[in-house]
Amino acid sequence: MRTDMKRMSTKGQRAALMGALLAVVLGGTGCGDDECVDAFDCRDKGAAPAGKAWACVSETCTQVVVDIEGDDAGTQTDAGTQTDAGTGTDAGTGTDAGTDGGTVACAPLPREQVLGTLQLQAGFSVAESADLSTEVRAVVSTPGPTYSLFALRETATGRDFFALGTWPDVTLGTAALETVLAPADRANAADTFLSYFLAYDGTRLLAGYTKSGAGFPGSVAVVDPSARDAALYLDAPGNYTAAGTTDAFFINGGGLDTVTGGLGVYALVTSAKPYVAVKVADFPAQVGASGFTAVADNGIAVFGYSEADTYVNVAYAVSNTKLGEALASRTPVVLTNEPKVDVGSDFNAAASFGNGVAVARGGYGAAGFGVTDVSRFSLTPGLGGGQPISVGTRAAVLNAPDACTTVDLLSSLGADLLVGVKDVNGRRLVRIRQGQ
Repeated sequence: MRTDMKRMSTKGQRAALMGALLAVVLGGTGCGDDECVDAFDCRDKGAAPAGKAWACVSETCTQVVVDIEGDDAGTQTDAGTQTDAGTGTDAGTGTDAGTDGGTVACAPLPREQVLGTLQLQAGFSVAESADLSTEVRAVVSTPGPTYSLFALRETATGRDFFALGTWPDVTLGTAALETVLAPADRANAADTFLSYFLAYDGTRLLAGYTKSGAGFPGSVAVVDPSARDAALYLDAPGNYTAAGTTDAFFINGGGLDTVTGGLGVYALVTSAKPYVAVKVADFPAQVGASGFTAVADNGIAVFGYSEADTYVNVAYAVSNTKLGEALASRTPVVLTNEPKVDVGSDFNAAASFGNGVAVARGGYGAAGFGVTDVSRFSLTPGLGGGQPISVGTRAAVLNAPDACTTVDLLSSLGADLLVGVKDVNGRRLVRIRQGQ
């Protein structure tokens, strides 16, 4: 069967499989004689043997040899559980498919120890960096000045919350804090699709997953890493991304707990028990799938979805005031009535960056999703109440001139940005600050 999936994934990044499932659920599916369109259609083939990866060759799922150092076949596998057709580098060394569809010999290229071949742009500076396990799918930090980090770790048999140390002494804990999987799904972890987000509301962590089935059922888990109370598991069909603010989570998906209403953004208010679920943002009737979620330091939220047919991601900015009104009135904000964030291309990750949002821009092509740059948009509240939010023009933070160093994660550390970087030198978190 040929599946027209949501084109927004890259090398084991957050919710790559979920993007495909949501595209199917919302009607982006066509059936024919072809087995695949790209490598993501081959996800049900299981893990490829060591040194090989699944690729879509002549519309057939085929195992290809991963040879990054030698002659490139144009397809690499990430150290995670998903296969990416030629958009990035493995943890080894070598040659990658470039963004122009040709090949780029990575070995001879000069690379900086921290940023690799990524190019830092004016107005930003690099602070510390720390090594990061290839099994970590998402990272979140507590407020400073001492930053405790937590990780979402995925293995073949587990989807778990882990402590990740104190920045910059990043170390994956020896034992899971809790599993993301609800009790009924723990014996069949392979049948679950981890959503690659990890959110923090000042006290609690939230992560989620989905499964195949009508409506693509899913759950989110809420964990207090300090109190170590029993985790709370709530129904959350199609959960894709989420972000936290003080005593609340915003979940981009198809419902939450007993609240339904189609794709949109649902809030989980955690200030008192029992927690309360409310739909706070409505998407248009026809969309490709749900999208990305972030909350800036000044409380302005960025919510998005992918457009019907093209699956290109779009995003809009919503003021803290309007979110408060939606919570109080139980009347969702109409997202398209809010100021649009003019990203200028597709994108596949978003995170708070001070009083603004950072996105990993790129587009989906024959070789997969290629990140061209990480860019920031400032978000300024309207003056005098009632005035619309001002969304700044795009400011490039990091440019990716080739596929030899890849960006595979965005998160925040206080007012700064954390970027997951991967190349021949391994995988690491890099802290980016505004200002030289």
